[in-house]
Amino acid sequence: MRVLLIAGSYPPDRCGVGDYTSQLARALAGQPGTEVAVLARGAPEGADTPGLTILPPVRSWLFEELPAILQRVRQWRPDVAHVQYPTQGFFGTSLPRLLPLALRLTGLRVVITWHEPPPPGGRVLLHFLQPLLGSSGLIFVRPNYLDYFGPALRRVVERLPRATIPNAANLPVSQLAPAQRAALRERLLQGQSRLVVFFGFMARHKGVERLFEIADPATDRLVIAGASTDDDYLGELQALADAPGWRGKVDFAGFSPPDQAADLLAAADAVVLPFITGGGNWNTSIHSALAQGSFVLTTGEPASGDDPVRNLYVASPDGLSEMREALRVHAGRRVAPARGPSPWEAIAQAHLTHYARCLGRRV
Repeated sequence: MRVLLIAGSYPPDRCGVGDYTSQLARALAGQPGTEVAVLARGAPEGADTPGLTILPPVRSWLFEELPAILQRVRQWRPDVAHVQYPTQGFFGTSLPRLLPLALRLTGLRVVITWHEPPPPGGRVLLHFLQPLLGSSGLIFVRPNYLDYFGPALRRVVERLPRATIPNAANLPVSQLAPAQRAALRERLLQGQSRLVVFFGFMARHKGVERLFEIADPATDRLVIAGASTDDDYLGELQALADAPGWRGKVDFAGFSPPDQAADLLAAADAVVLPFITGGGNWNTSIHSALAQGSFVLTTGEPASGDDPVRNLYVASPDGLSEMREALRVHAGRRVAPARGPSPWEAIAQAHLTHYARCLGRRV
């Protein structure tokens, strides 16, 4: 099977869905009888992976680029085109919403993965129904995705083949020996006694500002590893970091190469992800942190509390006092890092099964 993955952004661009697409592309390329190509903006990496082709990059996702995009697709001749929606590079442009229809009109089967909930209100029709016009099948990374829709749109979605395929870590497992990990932690602490880390794209719904209420400036060094396109939000976070009590105890680390990011998460006493609306098994930051064996504190609905086996505590999204107490009790707890087969192999196999279903082939 020849699979074309289409994403607005792709490494080295900074985008969580782009990282997901990279992991999926490599995993699919490792499956017998599967050839994979990636069409994305910028200068994607990964051409050294057997079975994976990086097509000439898209200059932009404006309508003027559509002829060049369709030409690249026709030249590679995929069996199925798989659009990852949305990704950072797609924001602010209309073409990605209509690209599935344009591809379908060329005779190609199109599958769409939805990585985020549809926007509220009337915009759901604009941002979800338009891509749906060209879709032969859907993949969701979040459970119960149909709950986001009203009855009319749900009936449309239910007519299409669809699958829920969970996410996984987009970082490798840190290879630091215990002594190296301890040395890195000590270097990052800079005189504080507890290392608290946030990892991921910084947006308002991620609740990064809550770190300053959950953590304790008397003991904690905060490392905020990520970036944002919202300059106003970054300014607000910087103001919190410069406030009395926290001044000099917060590091904005930005994005790091995957190995370095994994080492940072492994060195943390706690990785705190205080999402406003709750996280879940679709969130790659949670998976990436858990893979390192560090204690992870996040939010979710329902709030399931402490899971010592996974080293995870899930608090209510509005439970700041609960999160403070969980951090006090469990920070520094470690379990063995994730080992064994990569979950991406099973994810790739689930994708191939769904592609075959959308193509009307026997599995």
